[in-house]
Amino acid sequence: MSDVDDGGAPRRSRGDVLIDRLAAFLVRSLYREVDVHMSPAAAVVNGPAVVVSNHFGGVADALVLFGVLPRRPGVVARDKIWANRFIGAVLDALGAIPVHKRSDGGGGASNDAMFASCHQALLDGGDVLIFPEGVTRNEPSMAPVKTGAARIALGASAAGCAGLVIVPVGIHYENKAALRSRVFVNVGDPIDVDAFVNERAGESGAPVNSDDHVAVNDLNDHITTALRRAAPDYDDWTEEHLLTHAAEVTVRSLGDEPRARIDRGLRDRLANTLADRPADERTAICEATARYRDDLDAIGYTDGELVGRIGTGRLATGLFLHLVLGIIVLPFALVGAIINVIPFLIVRLVGSRSFSPSLMATVKPLAAAGAFGLMWAVVMWLAWRAIGWPGPLIALVLLPVYLAAVIAFVDRVTVMRRLFRRRRARRSGDTLADDVIEARQAVIEAVAA
Repeated sequence: MSDVDDGGAPRRSRGDVLIDRLAAFLVRSLYREVDVHMSPAAAVVNGPAVVVSNHFGGVADALVLFGVLPRRPGVVARDKIWANRFIGAVLDALGAIPVHKRSDGGGGASNDAMFASCHQALLDGGDVLIFPEGVTRNEPSMAPVKTGAARIALGASAAGCAGLVIVPVGIHYENKAALRSRVFVNVGDPIDVDAFVNERAGESGAPVNSDDHVAVNDLNDHITTALRRAAPDYDDWTEEHLLTHAAEVTVRSLGDEPRARIDRGLRDRLANTLADRPADERTAICEATARYRDDLDAIGYTDGELVGRIGTGRLATGLFLHLVLGIIVLPFALVGAIINVIPFLIVRLVGSRSFSPSLMATVKPLAAAGAFGLMWAVVMWLAWRAIGWPGPLIALVLLPVYLAAVIAFVDRVTVMRRLFRRRRARRSGDTLADDVIEARQAVIEAVAA
């Protein structure tokens, strides 16, 4: 049994402090921004806790939580990970607790030792982290929540662990496959295990423990509800993008400075709230947002850029500059298109394959680097054959310029084509700015409703 401080929490060793600082450093290195929102009730928790979290990012999930939670919990992980001695040693240093899954084979291996370790950690005043879905998800929704966390909590309570709570945590990745992206951690209201046990015991008059299947399932329902409120839980990626965009527009409309950077945590919490609304309300919000997003695509602006231009007379000027820039880069774009057409087609072919989002996030950049790198190497070799050693240097300078010209030209043509199609479809006497303002207001009203 470990020593505890005056608050009842385990006293941390120098090794624990070092690990915590290393985890925080890695999180800040891997992610551009880490935003943490902790509910007032969760902020005052100082006793033992079972931390439950969604599982979208694999190992990254545990690393993020190690780096941002006030106390580093002992994570429950699949025992087969310990097969690698180095990784097993790292997990042991982190205080990880192995759990066996029947799907991993090994016959009827028992998890009695896992439950005993979790109970002891909680009795010592520490925290235990578990990903109750049991699988890493590529979809923006929660998988069914298994009963392990409920059984751990009730077992520890029956063993004499007082003041125990279950803390739901939602991890929201901007792009879990990208380096230096953003992540938002939403710590929800804790579930008071003592209150749950006392209420159940008062109703039945029988002791409540992990062998009480009715109590386990009831507590698991509470965990599922709390976790779905804290974590991303959308029907599909389209709904996730549309509801998040609607939340962003609404949050920006509430600010004093519309072009200022919005609070991502507030945006994601609002999007989560919208995802919990009835289907007809979500559909209305998504339809309004899709129309507004089409308008933004048509004029080539983000919501923040648009808000800064509306009413200033700069909207039409910006669209005119789109056209002028397209004309200027046209000669460079033609050369760039000839050089880069083959690697572009290769990347497009790779992008059309049926890979999971995590795998696609790895395969597509590698395919692009390989295809464009090989083509550019061929061009540099031809330049060397033609004019000698200055050739590759000149090609190395011009090739990125030509590629950028292709991208700029295609973007401008796409903007003007969308704008023309949208205006022709509406056949409205309103100005373009009036159309877009009306579409934006429809999003805000759909959210408010």
